[in-house]
Amino acid sequence: MLTFCSHSLEPMRIAQAHIFPHFRALRRAFWGVVVLILSLTRAPSGLACPAGLQEEISVEGRQVTAVRVVDDTGQPVKTVLPPLALVVGATFDFAAERESIRQLYRLGDYSDIRVTARPEAAGVEIDFVVQWNYYNNVVRIEGLKAPPTESAALAAMRLNLGEPYREKMLIEGVERLQDALRADGLYLANINWSLGPHSDTRQMDITVTVAPGPRARIGSISVDNHTPYSDAQLLPHSKIKPNKEFTSSRISHGSQKLKQYLVAQGYLGASVAITPGSYNAQTNQVPLNYSVTAGRRVRVAITGARLHRRQLRSLLPIYAEGGVDEDLLQEGRRNIRDYFQRQGYFDADVQVHSEEVQNNLRVIVYNITRGDRFRLAGVAFTGNKYFSKDLLEGRLQLQTASFASRGRFSQRLVRSDADSIRDLYTANGFRDAQATSEVNNNYRGRKGNLFVTFHVAEGAQSRVASLDVKGNQAVSTGALMAVIGSTKGQPYSVEDVASDRNNILAFYYNEGFPKARFQEEVVPVASSAADPPARGSNEAERVRLVYHIEEGPRIEVARVLLTGYQFTRPGIIEKQVQIHAGRPLREGDVVDTQRRLYNLGVFTRVQIAPQNPDGTDPNKTMVVDAEEGHRYTIG
Repeated sequence: MLTFCSHSLEPMRIAQAHIFPHFRALRRAFWGVVVLILSLTRAPSGLACPAGLQEEISVEGRQVTAVRVVDDTGQPVKTVLPPLALVVGATFDFAAERESIRQLYRLGDYSDIRVTARPEAAGVEIDFVVQWNYYNNVVRIEGLKAPPTESAALAAMRLNLGEPYREKMLIEGVERLQDALRADGLYLANINWSLGPHSDTRQMDITVTVAPGPRARIGSISVDNHTPYSDAQLLPHSKIKPNKEFTSSRISHGSQKLKQYLVAQGYLGASVAITPGSYNAQTNQVPLNYSVTAGRRVRVAITGARLHRRQLRSLLPIYAEGGVDEDLLQEGRRNIRDYFQRQGYFDADVQVHSEEVQNNLRVIVYNITRGDRFRLAGVAFTGNKYFSKDLLEGRLQLQTASFASRGRFSQRLVRSDADSIRDLYTANGFRDAQATSEVNNNYRGRKGNLFVTFHVAEGAQSRVASLDVKGNQAVSTGALMAVIGSTKGQPYSVEDVASDRNNILAFYYNEGFPKARFQEEVVPVASSAADPPARGSNEAERVRLVYHIEEGPRIEVARVLLTGYQFTRPGIIEKQVQIHAGRPLREGDVVDTQRRLYNLGVFTRVQIAPQNPDGTDPNKTMVVDAEEGHRYTIG
């Protein structure tokens, strides 16, 4: 039996295919030279590659009599395999062999694949010898001293449940964990790990042991100060003192507190950065470097009206954002205008400008013109035939005046309500519908009385002439129609089609088709002479809807593995698991299982994930990882 070193020969084979496609004799001579050189170097016994090189010439072009996929023990693989490019009865071809290897790798089940050949009189028998993958299972961190928390440390490692186990990924995860520990002052932490493989389920438990050592302390503090305040005035506001424990949250909180102080003093563009210096292992201390810039001082002035300081801070985003730019100034202007319009000053206008004065001071002035105070007496609609006045009123944000209230009115609300009315008509097939507004500020001759009239131009309505669903094979058309809102005779709208798309894809995803695709086709249908629109009807063209569906492969649950628990009886967990082998992988079952397990009040974390999530193998092993809370003993 001969073994091909498929990976090591790949570059040579590619070169053959491109450079010598028609020169078989020359290629035979080339391999003869290679074999001669290898024999002269006296390669150690047991290496299969030289023998493979000698046989490669005799194997290519021979008829393939058998193709098997076997494991290390020679037992045939029992899982469902895709049709391979290398097939029985065909002539052996290295391109087909390479494509078959790629197909097997894409399944995601194997970590290594080698090819063996057994020449016989009738041809050659090919075996793909595979080595099974192991998958990340329970990842636990022991000995950790928070901060960081265990969940934050696990997130830093990025060893996701069900993904293929790779030693390289584990080493990179440990390095990220080391960085996370250093960010929280654990510079002397020592990290070790141990593996617990389960050959029957191909799961790999990973236990990371952390010896945290003493947490570093804050050392000297240096300040790069670009403010009018002294270092002694600034530092107390960060709440950071030397010899305190060094943690990332303390540094972040200190930076925020110091910036809040500067913003409160009027320096809205202030910036504060606190960065750790080089760790001193002898003193176990980390120096801190402050970089503080105040920028220009900003003062806000209000003219034409009064606003309490607290109101001003809630209306102006420059305080919350800690910065000043034109967008924030205009947003604050609109907020002040809307505030006064809600108070009944419906014609209120606000302008903003900034002035540069001496001593590095910038003054932002909001000029407020309140105008007269109004009350919203009523709202009316014209041109509406399809929808009633009561239905349209229910969609308005405007509110008419009532006892002790002048109503709710602003120009922004009027525009928003007009858009809402137009969207309602569009969603019901009136694709050209328009809605405009008119405001009368002297209603019935009374000054200060407002009356708003919305003028509706409905236009023509489009309807669905027919609906066809194509491409569905695993799911019946009747089942899909149950989640489709667009039907024959109903108004046609883009919003309804988008809703149908979401419902259909959600249905397929929940039935185990994660790669399902949807594409709609809208075909105008001209009215026939036998069935013309009624006279005076506002009905526009009818359309025929065709929903094209690509279902893709269906993912089935091969088996369900329970892991992570230590004290809870497995039977209790099994009763809550709604995922079952032999059924489609439904997203709803996964969510329901997670909810049920959390409702037991026993588990602090529940993860549910498939093994080999990125592989093309349609049969997935689902892993339910239920981690229990800490147990405390009394005594």
